[in-house]
Amino acid sequence: MDGYILTTTKNTFGWVEYDNDISLDYKEFLKGERLLYKDLPLFYNIPKSSNLKKIRSAVLLESTGPELVCRQFKEVLETQVQDIQFFDVDLFCGNEKIDGFYAMNVPHLMKCIDLENSEFRLMNFDRNNPDYMFYYMKLRRNLFDNNKTDIVRCEEMHRSIVVSEKIKTALFAAGLNGLQFSDSIDMTPKERTIYERI
Repeated sequence: MDGYILTTTKNTFGWVEYDNDISLDYKEFLKGERLLYKDLPLFYNIPKSSNLKKIRSAVLLESTGPELVCRQFKEVLETQVQDIQFFDVDLFCGNEKIDGFYAMNVPHLMKCIDLENSEFRLMNFDRNNPDYMFYYMKLRRNLFDNNKTDIVRCEEMHRSIVVSEKIKTALFAAGLNGLQFSDSIDMTPKERTIYERI
């Protein structure tokens, strides 16, 4: 079964800011490991109150910390995936606390990128832990054929979440607007990105 890079149709980066000083180190969410605690210090701030309406209707929010998902997204994934983790967060706009969002932890890390058909620059010289900057990123075929999960963090790009056809279908059926599913992402002007949107 093929996989899809899960992103938003609008760039939500910067709508919310993760407070790294008083929150759990966000890198814990990028390891692809289960987090052992139920209550974690996860604090977010909305820097522009003018974004509040857009934030309230968002399904997935990207930030400098862990991704935030809305309650409906969380409920859909909990019916499809057994070991995904969601954590309550403290999200504030000024003094107003905003409810209905959760930090998502994907406890699986997997090699997802077809490096032979992608274009990238190697950013370090560590063979055991290479760091890539992708210009064109193409997913491997049949990613989920022998896998026991349906959602993973991409080992080559830790900020990327890859889902199976099963998850994509469930999210489409739920009608969660604002999501994009891509099997390739092109950062160049060649426009080779292939995607489906809700």
